[in-house]
Amino acid sequence: MRTPVPPARPADSTTVVVCAFTEQRWADLAAAVDALQDQTRPPDQVVLVVDHDEALLSRARRAWEPQVEVVANELDPGLSGARNTGVARSTGALVAFLDDDATPRPDWLEHLTAPFADPAVVAAGGAAVPRWETARPRWWPAEFDWVVGCSYRGMPAAGGEVRNVHGAAMAFRADVLADAGPFSTRVGRVGRSAGGCEETELCIRIRQRRPGARIVFEPRAVVDHHVTRDRERLRYFARRTFAEGRSKATVAGLVGAGDALRTERSYVTRTLPRSVVASLGDTLRRRDPFGAARAGAMALGLLLTTAGYGLARTGGLLGRAPAAVQSDFLPVRLLQLELTDPSPPPPAPGYRRARVLVRHAGRPVGSVDVPLEDGRIASSDLAEIRTAMTTATASPKTSRVPGGPAGPPSRTGPAVTVVVATRDRPHELRRCLRSVLATEHPGLRVIVVDNAPSTDATRDLVRREFPAVTYLRLDVPGLARAHNHALDHVATPVVAFTDDDVVVDAGWVRALADHFAVEEVGCVTGLIWPAELLTPGQALIEAHGSFSKGFSTRTFDLDDSRPDDPLFPYAAGALGSGANMAFRTDVLRRIGGFDPALGAGTRGRGGDDLAAFVDVVRAGHTLVYEPSAIVHHHHRRRPSDARAQALGYGVGLGAYLTRTVVRRPSLLLVFARLAPRAVAHLVGLSSRATPGPGAGSPWSLLPWQLLGIVRGPFAYARSVGEARRVTAGTA
Repeated sequence: MRTPVPPARPADSTTVVVCAFTEQRWADLAAAVDALQDQTRPPDQVVLVVDHDEALLSRARRAWEPQVEVVANELDPGLSGARNTGVARSTGALVAFLDDDATPRPDWLEHLTAPFADPAVVAAGGAAVPRWETARPRWWPAEFDWVVGCSYRGMPAAGGEVRNVHGAAMAFRADVLADAGPFSTRVGRVGRSAGGCEETELCIRIRQRRPGARIVFEPRAVVDHHVTRDRERLRYFARRTFAEGRSKATVAGLVGAGDALRTERSYVTRTLPRSVVASLGDTLRRRDPFGAARAGAMALGLLLTTAGYGLARTGGLLGRAPAAVQSDFLPVRLLQLELTDPSPPPPAPGYRRARVLVRHAGRPVGSVDVPLEDGRIASSDLAEIRTAMTTATASPKTSRVPGGPAGPPSRTGPAVTVVVATRDRPHELRRCLRSVLATEHPGLRVIVVDNAPSTDATRDLVRREFPAVTYLRLDVPGLARAHNHALDHVATPVVAFTDDDVVVDAGWVRALADHFAVEEVGCVTGLIWPAELLTPGQALIEAHGSFSKGFSTRTFDLDDSRPDDPLFPYAAGALGSGANMAFRTDVLRRIGGFDPALGAGTRGRGGDDLAAFVDVVRAGHTLVYEPSAIVHHHHRRRPSDARAQALGYGVGLGAYLTRTVVRRPSLLLVFARLAPRAVAHLVGLSSRATPGPGAGSPWSLLPWQLLGIVRGPFAYARSVGEARRVTAGTA
């Protein structure tokens, strides 16, 4: 679909489009917007596009409208969708793009637009100079400054014609964008992902349509590009170079390998060999030890980029989907439908499919995936959903706690303390705390445990914005340790736990607390629903993770509510998950809290929640799963995150089972006899999961999970030793 161009645009008029996606970059964004006001050649229009962040959108509108046109991304989530939204809103004959963390120098726009005096020039790019947050790492080669979105050694120093411009600071003729079509959403960055190459693909597509067109590099058009501390590390260098290879593979599939790799061939065969020799010479002649480090970094970067390209083109290891398949992924909009409300869900512009959580009087009763037409559910589909779900609610499948209340939940319940453990994620924590405090449960208290932080950002956030929240710091890492540390400060009869990357439902606390009116209940878990499904990685995590335990209230104990499962209660994954759980405080203390040898932040990686569930049930109490207690979880976005999570789940499960056998050796033979059935269960979960087209197969995660289970016993043994040393050191 081509972008419509307004018929009358003055030949020298210029629109600058700035794309932003997070409040964490507010200082950089403000510097960029302010610098645009001080240009020697001021822009005729500035459009700030906010990518699916309502808080940032509101703040930006308060700060800069009407001087700046602040709009929401109306298309696909990510940088390409945001840029396409900006193009649609532009009125200039030239459309320039500026990153939200790039500050243009006063004459940037003047120099950037000057090449368009040549009618053959269709696009121009400027120079991006890195502004390191600390200092440029001495091992970092200038040839790889493209890793942080900056101009790099090997580009034409005096300017001239290039294959493509770079995204931090570039400009196009508006009529050329209309002719060539929008930035492709099959490549490019979504949120904090490491992908890229959307401007490369567009420039190649333009040249293929217009063989005589010129794309130029103007080094005098300079922006200072902020490089944050986390991007100065070797870990980011490795992740970004690998992602670049995968992005290049997608571009090759779209426009052909010849055009996609023409510049890279010269870079690899000429620029890098000369630079490696020069860097080694620095070590030999000048006794600079970092010369060899720079040579090694160049070799590593080339290796990882090549590996990323090769794996993406061939389908990768363990059945990963090739780039062409990944590119077919369509982001999923999460919607909610209340059956007692006749109005339809709000529209979702730019989305082509949705997952709908259906409620009846607030209670979740089911979910359904539906296509969207112009961002809306078709009226026929909506009617079908209402009919099917209304019929299902006529006889809800619930299993009530023996002796429990037969009527609706009470409007008051026991006082509850909510514990949120966090580490170096103040932005996510702010979002979580706001949702917890909005539940307004009577007697609600909130504790934040800052677990082994590297900065004081979390402490400052809590004290500045949430003075009613209790702040605790624990310098020994480990989620179970953090939860136990908070437990020492809980004074309410019920304690609930959730993660910093969730948003809780308005009725979450009450839905958990109501069940503790029954004395036998020792633990309540709830429904974990995705907060977003914008990337293949998130869809894969959701499909493989089995976060949802269904829409029926269920109870578990060793007597009346024992399920027909030979592994009960040790197949504890069916009981709930740690991101959404609550305990009777005295019961949790009597079972000894959480095992410090398990959980995130230890070698055990997980299983601390599963062990606590089993301990509660074995102590003679009832565990209740209540789907009305909903939290919305922000899954990690990259496909590699899905693999890492599957491995971590496997390690946690293996560690938890090892702990169980250590405490009850007689179970070893039982587990060995039932192991084939357990593996078949995992295989069945992978085969039934449906992440949707373009997201890859959950089968690809099964080997990682099985590998983790094998590693679990060894991880638990080492974690127990470390936990003992920590205890001895603090005694």
